[in-house]
Amino acid sequence: MKPKKFTHKELVKKAVYWLGHAKQCNPVFGERGSRQIAEIPDAIGFTAHESIVVEVKISKSDLLADKKKSHRTNGEGMGNKRFYLMPQELYEQCIDHDWGGWGVLTCNKYGTKQARGMKSDEFESSIKSERDFLRSRVLEIQNFGK
Repeated sequence: MKPKKFTHKELVKKAVYWLGHAKQCNPVFGERGSRQIAEIPDAIGFTAHESIVVEVKISKSDLLADKKKSHRTNGEGMGNKRFYLMPQELYEQCIDHDWGGWGVLTCNKYGTKQARGMKSDEFESSIKSERDFLRSRVLEIQNFGK
């Protein structure tokens, strides 16, 4: 049986669901933000004590390009916990990848789960970037609704 091919959009929905249910985040946002902020995460959720970013990857080249993003290298990244979400098959192809402390979530036709031993390290998140992101979302909601 062939593995299910997921689109980026489908996996973003799964990331939003995972943040809200598995991590009890509220609020949770998927692929939202302003061009005026440095990072537009695929999904981000907040609890009273942490911020969690999930970046969706559907190809190996996309995964490798992620490390080159300026907010990954200049300390302006969001999320004091960070995860990649990818199809199970991609994870199996990249199992020896240097994950840089990021956790890994895999997805197959049965659901989304954390890859064994692949939890997120604690990161120093950019409070300014997170505040700018939240402000852009509040302004968007005020001006246009959900």
